Amino acid sequence: MKNRGMRQQLLQLGNGAHALATQMLGSADEAADAVQDAFVRALKAPGSYDAARGPLRVWFLCLVRNRCIDLLRRRHPGVVDVDRLRDPGMGPEQWLERQQRDAGLQRALAGLSVAQRQIITLRDYLDLSYAEIAGILDIAPGTVMSRLHRARLALKEAFTRNGETDTNAASAR
Repeated sequence: MKNRGMRQQLLQLGNGAHALATQMLGSADEAADAVQDAFVRALKAPGSYDAARGPLRVWFLCLVRNRCIDLLRRRHPGVVDVDRLRDPGMGPEQWLERQQRDAGLQRALAGLSVAQRQIITLRDYLDLSYAEIAGILDIAPGTVMSRLHRARLALKEAFTRNGETDTNAASAR
């Protein structure tokens, strides 16, 4: 694959990769660094991508995930940094309700293990198939299904335990 074509495809994967890294690391700034490192690594060694082993998307998200794991191994426990932007189309009450629900969901997600956060992010935020997730996590597709089920149950429990009343918000993401 030509380096220029790969670069364009990787740029299109940036937001999804950043979402995965943010959920794993809990910090938007660290996530940006992890995605940037993975992007540089991918462009420096484009020959390490083998199309016969799977889509570029899976390969790149594996690079991002591995970089996040490296950072988690080196990091000291810290505070979760969640950046929130106001939707200008909402009224103040709607915006506040959404912020409270989103904050509750973020608290519930933060209470999950890294493995649970990453599998929920890969499936529910990035809309990857079970096969793609299996490729990224290097596990069987059946294992993806069972881990995702357990992670969603844990998220629902954490969301409810935190006093949130709208349990549908946890599954709406």
